[in-house]
Amino acid sequence: MAKLPKISERFTGAIQATDQAQRIAELQTEVERLRVTQSPELEEQIEELRKQLVAEEGELEIAVDSIDPNPYQPRQTITSQSIQTIARSMEKDGQIAPIIVITQSDRYLLWDGQRRWSAAKLLGWKTLRAVKALMPEDLHRKALLTFIHHEDLNYLDKAEAIIKELTTSTGMEASEIPTVLSTVLRRLERSGEANQLTVLVTATTETQVQGIKSLGVNENEKKILLALLDLALNPASVKANLMPMLSLPKDLKTAIREQGLKGAHALALTVLSAKTLKTSERQATKERIEATNRVIEQDLTVQKTRELVAQIKAKYVLPEISESKQVTTVVRGVEKLSSSVMVSTSPEQLTELRQVLQQKLLEIDEILNQ
Repeated sequence: MAKLPKISERFTGAIQATDQAQRIAELQTEVERLRVTQSPELEEQIEELRKQLVAEEGELEIAVDSIDPNPYQPRQTITSQSIQTIARSMEKDGQIAPIIVITQSDRYLLWDGQRRWSAAKLLGWKTLRAVKALMPEDLHRKALLTFIHHEDLNYLDKAEAIIKELTTSTGMEASEIPTVLSTVLRRLERSGEANQLTVLVTATTETQVQGIKSLGVNENEKKILLALLDLALNPASVKANLMPMLSLPKDLKTAIREQGLKGAHALALTVLSAKTLKTSERQATKERIEATNRVIEQDLTVQKTRELVAQIKAKYVLPEISESKQVTTVVRGVEKLSSSVMVSTSPEQLTELRQVLQQKLLEIDEILNQ
């Protein structure tokens, strides 16, 4: 593994107030990315940076009820269970790390520490230790970059955060972005050029621009692809894994946010739709909610979830009836039994044939009369 960058060096020396928000945003982004690597050097560097940040800006006791949640927070799914876990830890050991807030007149916007703040409210705490930062110009993008590559951010939150950033950076409507992305990727797949996007994810900005230009895409397609690459995201992966989350029915989105349903399980459960089951929307929703609860309660794997969905689907969807080649062959064979052939056949064999045909006729009548 390559040696971790000495991120603490970026915070040495005097820091002007106008640079503070940018530095803190960079710090958050780098810390989140380093957490993903699970490097043994990480905690030591985080602790060093915390000390420097406190030394530079100072640490305050801020009233919990003077803090407002960040409306640009990409992590929309924070379960009550996770808050209760943090609350138990804080009640036992106190607040380990200060939250980060942004001053807004006489109130504060929460920048980092959503669960610690929620846990403090649950515990009835009056104040929290905090470090103040200045408001960045592009708050949503800074928040997105901080969380977008975090492993435990669920796919629904990720998809919604990405769409929000793409509407800002491209000027396009949120509703048209998935369609444009899907269209350009299908075209690139047909031409065998889709793999070039994977290479461009880790390329320089200049190389990305030149690479996208060489693919012959239109202006809107170019904007979307470059915006995703700028976020270090593979457009094909975003289309396959994240965009479908946006069209999930409301009950599945609620299950993800409030019950911890995983994205892959949610996509498997979407098969239980009114169109697929050939039933009413109300009945399909009922089946889907019951199946969702079962998946969560029994902690089913994705494969087991698909098997459950297939069982439910079988109750509504009759197997397709098609022409049988075997039956066609038998019919043609019987038609070829001319009188001359049967006259020259032994009585025993003809008797056997009659018995077989009579039995099959009874079976056919039974099926047709169902």
